[in-house]
Amino acid sequence: MHRFLFPLNALLLFGKLTFPCVAQRPENGWRKLLENHADCVTWVSVTVRLEVSSGGRSMQPQEKKLEALGTIIADDGLTVLSLNTVDPTSNLLSRLRSPDASVQVNYTEVLILMKDGREIPAKFLLKDIDLDLAFVLPISESQEVNDGVSFSKVPQKINASEKPLQVLDEVVSISKLGRNLYRQSTLRRGWVNAVIEKPRKYYVIENIGLGTPIFSQSGNWLGVVVYKMDRGRPSGIVTLPTEDILEIAEQVRSRN
Repeated sequence: MHRFLFPLNALLLFGKLTFPCVAQRPENGWRKLLENHADCVTWVSVTVRLEVSSGGRSMQPQEKKLEALGTIIADDGLTVLSLNTVDPTSNLLSRLRSPDASVQVNYTEVLILMKDGREIPAKFLLKDIDLDLAFVLPISESQEVNDGVSFSKVPQKINASEKPLQVLDEVVSISKLGRNLYRQSTLRRGWVNAVIEKPRKYYVIENIGLGTPIFSQSGNWLGVVVYKMDRGRPSGIVTLPTEDILEIAEQVRSRN
């Protein structure tokens, strides 16, 4: 009988060592994050008028409606999103493959789509092609804003002492499904593949969606997902850190 005591003791010891690790997993905190802050992610609808010319010929102007996810970063509804999700310029130019091709994009309508079905008129404050950023702000003079609409902004740092993000760290993004799935809020778990420090800091994270915010295991907001641009065209999906986004947002406000 004594020969079974060592394996049993070892198993009990192993259980004692592993149970605390299971208890520390971040799922409960992430679910709470979704419960309290799901609406910091919103759909943005834009209507664009496209004027395309190539080879000395101008094509018939077309109007197109696009929807993209954005992250609300301020109480007044200031929203940041990936520019390429609402601007088809780079996609059209890559398809035309002509050195003299040009694309003119004019926005005839910009709307922030709220959870209760309201459509809040908005405008572009900034379009940054190099960083693939677009900042959209509700029009303060609109009836919808005057009626007292309330925006749920992304939460700021919860744990200021958290260690910097490292390769293989688990993260989560808040997102929303499309109209056909009732715009249901979702969590998408991902993990860090790389941390790029220079010439600009980016996180390369698996299983994320453009325009959505990324959060650490303790719930800290780490950044927003955009394209890495190369000579005016998307070359990969990255996460631009929170500090950069807030700095650019502050510059945008000072200019406007």
